[in-house]
Amino acid sequence: MTFPADKPAWRKWARERRAGLDIDALTTALVANLRALPAFAAARHVLLYLAMSGEVRVEEAWAPDDGKSWYAPRCAPKRRLAVHPYVPGETPLRAGPFGIREPDPTLTPEAEDPALLDLVIVPGLVFSERGGRIGYGGGYYDRFLPRTRPDCLRVVVAPSPLVVPDLPADPWDAPVDLLVTENGAFPVPAR
Repeated sequence: MTFPADKPAWRKWARERRAGLDIDALTTALVANLRALPAFAAARHVLLYLAMSGEVRVEEAWAPDDGKSWYAPRCAPKRRLAVHPYVPGETPLRAGPFGIREPDPTLTPEAEDPALLDLVIVPGLVFSERGGRIGYGGGYYDRFLPRTRPDCLRVVVAPSPLVVPDLPADPWDAPVDLLVTENGAFPVPAR
């Protein structure tokens, strides 16, 4: 298989590839594999993302009585990722600047410090076996992840057809620690 050379071409490739996947069926398997992780069970403060059309619905990992505090992101001004407490069906949501569902900051205060997070589920379009990712091009997570604790686990939950051997990377790209696919969980080289 021939792969694209640059990030815009990768984004196009990933969108086309993702369009042919049964995301509903994959979400069930992917969320089950995520919940089976010992690191997920141990995490007390978890940032998930609220899926756009075509994305894995990681918010289905939420459970009311698991002892975790859950958070959802918001695209704040100046390309800053803000983190807000999240409870499905209770947290007031609105459409953000990119049409993504996000907590309404006028009704749900922002969490004070991203250093409280134990685990971050990172979205994107395509991911590498080496922990690289290409997102939608805003750089929100690349600026946010360095603000978390060094021991905060960065996890990608993705269908295996969207995981490739390697991707182009820029110096500011923030890698992840673990890939969760329908085939299991795979650690990546140390960041």
